[in-house]
Amino acid sequence: MRSMTDNRSHSRSNVFLSAILVAGTTSLPVLVRNLSQRGAFLDGGPFTPVGAKVELVRGNLSVRAEIIWQAGGHAGLRFAGEIDVGEWVKRVGHQDQQRVDEALAALRRNQPPPAGARAEALSLGRLSTELDGICERLAASPAMTVELGEELLKLDALARALQQLASES
Repeated sequence: MRSMTDNRSHSRSNVFLSAILVAGTTSLPVLVRNLSQRGAFLDGGPFTPVGAKVELVRGNLSVRAEIIWQAGGHAGLRFAGEIDVGEWVKRVGHQDQQRVDEALAALRRNQPPPAGARAEALSLGRLSTELDGICERLAASPAMTVELGEELLKLDALARALQQLASES
């Protein structure tokens, strides 16, 4: 028996992309872990049954597909047509996302924020406040675990970094 890798006619890119899988009236947030022109490997089930017709959506991009296998919270899709993998792996975000990313990168390097970052100060402050609220709600959750607590500490550090950036701007 030939392996699935042997049957692939298009090279695959290992990625880590958020997307939405739409099946009828149900939408499921998923992670695309592997992508080619004709298919994808998804993480995040539970998925609809094998053979189900679905649509994978990322930002303003979408493609019709069929679930060709699923197991253990993972699924394989076969697209109805070819996609432009380069378009799908572009960073999805609002048009000012790059400036926010640059400002955060400068903060991590202990450098002053780039020119124009002052305009983002108010929105960075709001982001920090939102992250603080999320952290507080998660910390109060009865489902909190040690592993999640470690991730919560990372979120809290990001909130502090955003607040510092906002106050310096």
